[in-house]
Amino acid sequence: MSNGEKKKANQDDGGDFNPKKLDSRQSSSGSSGGKSQIALVVWLLIFLGLGIFVLFNHGSKTVTKWSQSKFEKELASGHIEKVSTIPLTDGVAILKGEYRSSDSQSNATKKPKVFTTKVTLTDDLDKLIRNSGVERKVEPPNPWIGNLLLTLLPILIVVVLIYVLFARQMKLAGKGAMQFGKSRARKLSHNGKKITFADVAGAEEAKEETKELVDYLKDPLKFKLLGGKIPKGALLTGPPGTGKTLLAKAVAGEADVPFFTISGSDFVEMFVGVGASRVRDMFEQAKQEAPCILFIDEIDAVGRSRFSGIGGGHDEREQTLNALLVEMDGMETQEGIIIIAATNRPDVLDPALTRPGRLDRQIVLDLPDIKGRREILDVHVKEVKVAGDVDLDIVAKGTSGFSGADLANLINEAALLAARFDKKAADMSDFNEARDKVRWGRERKSRKVNDEDRRITAYHEAGHTLVALNCPKSTPVHKVTIIPRGNAYLGATMSMPEEDRYTQSKTEMQDELTVLMGGRCAEEIAFDEITSGASADIAQATKMAKAMVCYFGMSEKMGNVQYGNRSEHIFIGRDITKSEDYSEQTAREIDIEIKTFIRDATKRAENILRDKKDKLSLLAETLLQKETLDIKEIKELLVI
Repeated sequence: MSNGEKKKANQDDGGDFNPKKLDSRQSSSGSSGGKSQIALVVWLLIFLGLGIFVLFNHGSKTVTKWSQSKFEKELASGHIEKVSTIPLTDGVAILKGEYRSSDSQSNATKKPKVFTTKVTLTDDLDKLIRNSGVERKVEPPNPWIGNLLLTLLPILIVVVLIYVLFARQMKLAGKGAMQFGKSRARKLSHNGKKITFADVAGAEEAKEETKELVDYLKDPLKFKLLGGKIPKGALLTGPPGTGKTLLAKAVAGEADVPFFTISGSDFVEMFVGVGASRVRDMFEQAKQEAPCILFIDEIDAVGRSRFSGIGGGHDEREQTLNALLVEMDGMETQEGIIIIAATNRPDVLDPALTRPGRLDRQIVLDLPDIKGRREILDVHVKEVKVAGDVDLDIVAKGTSGFSGADLANLINEAALLAARFDKKAADMSDFNEARDKVRWGRERKSRKVNDEDRRITAYHEAGHTLVALNCPKSTPVHKVTIIPRGNAYLGATMSMPEEDRYTQSKTEMQDELTVLMGGRCAEEIAFDEITSGASADIAQATKMAKAMVCYFGMSEKMGNVQYGNRSEHIFIGRDITKSEDYSEQTAREIDIEIKTFIRDATKRAENILRDKKDKLSLLAETLLQKETLDIKEIKELLVI
């Protein structure tokens, strides 16, 4: 069981750069080359087999040469079965045919032998052949050149195919080797839908800063007359899903200049030196099209801090980064190339990359506030049909902590829900269910839960809910259910803030701890037993109590001191080898304070539930019947 904790969005930015009808030479060359190579090999094997068959079949039978007297003797003996006459000149002809020797006449299945002889055609010989009754046939003269071609043709076919195959492979190999160092930057074309700043909502400050770059490219003289220099680069940072890539697409749509796009992972390959070569080639292309914009998505793939690994760095990536640093601000730096980079991990970037003169302007795209969320909803809701009862202000108010990608997903899920129930438009109930699905996950009604677990779950979630209603500073309860949803294995108490909050007081955090421990206390009060279902609550409470003691200075005993300065994401080589900056005695005192915060919250939750044990039973039994209750139904039930 979980307490309906908020789920952080873990989605990508508002889409990767993958415009339609871009140059697809990198993806198509490999597949087409492989198919053509297989076809050539197959044809080579076919022709080779045919050539061998023709060659060996042509001369498969052993030919016996006879004299004319030998032929006449065998003809008279009746051993000859077939005779073919090939006339030459001056009454001379070549006779060839098939015969059976005297020792094989009894074996009718044995193949006949082949003979050939050169004779002088006379009337007596012709009469002898006619009277013998053998099968006769006259063939035209077969010149020696025909026999030669018939023998050499299969060999010639095999040689030509081998030459074509190897010549093509050598050509492709040479071309591939030359392409390794070529840049994979693609020039963006607006053949499809053009994205502009009007499509970007909830990030007004970020749009203003990028508009300045676009204005400079359109009218650089206005800035030069004032003596101002435009920044050479801008770094877009922010959590996933906040629209960094979308903003870069809008810059491409607004600017009337060439726009090149490339991913940070396109630089580094398995071959040494390829990344640096691609960087140089990329800037050479950009210089030819200057003024222009160069967008590098996910730059942390190539711009990580140098010498950050244990036992040394990644030489190939460092060479690529060095080449990028030199091209951005080196001895031969050209004007007119503005670099826009995007990442959600600015903490791992090399300091030389973000210094003034390179990516000297950092543009932060944070999670939108309620006004920004309403603007984002207005942009995305144009693509779906909505009913008249949909109030986007209420949707924006109930989506605190949602990113732009989350809001786009919410509207899409609402449209899918409406289509599933054959509605003509998405109504408010679809939006509410879509919000719950995005925030907490989809209901899993197919999971079979026995009666005992359902009863324990009902009291557990009723304990969370009842404690939350009696802790005024805790996050308001939105809905409680004993149906598994998302990561909750059995049930969930879903809380939702009524407005955007950027800080939390000590009292608020203590109320949150009390609510977290309400489920475990309800189990113990109702059944005089505890279960493993409170594991997620305990983990979240421990994490919150540790933050109160170590980072927020909310412990009177430990004082206003931060203990431990490790960042949220461990950076190998910088964080993993770093030891804690306090003694073992201090660590023991920290553990005691964490236990004290959790123990006090547990006692407070237990006192609340014992005083309102009748309401706890009423709420739990109602949950067993209805399975899901929203806050309005809960207040009516408990008469609050």
